[in-house]
Amino acid sequence: MGNVQFREGITETLDILKHMDCMYTDKIPQKFKDFLEENKSESYEPNLDHSKKLNEMVLKEKTKDILAVIYMKYWCNVAQKTEFQKLLNENERIFLKTISNSKL
Repeated sequence: MGNVQFREGITETLDILKHMDCMYTDKIPQKFKDFLEENKSESYEPNLDHSKKLNEMVLKEKTKDILAVIYMKYWCNVAQKTEFQKLLNENERIFLKTISNSKL
């Protein structure tokens, strides 16, 4: 997997997971953790401020994408997953509308 942004996003994600409580990280299957380890950047060193809340950190877009997948697949209960899916759908609708309007 050669995408530099994706590899750097994985590296940031792993750094975040290292600083999280095991009640969250234990919910992530080992196979997925292995995938992250195998595909991380060997040269990128994240410089994240772990004294901040996650939503206050300056993260790469790919990091946010990977964390969203982890949240939805492994940390959400059914109600949270439904709400999160609604939020994703609304964001996509707004994005597509913005793209459509910018082409005018």
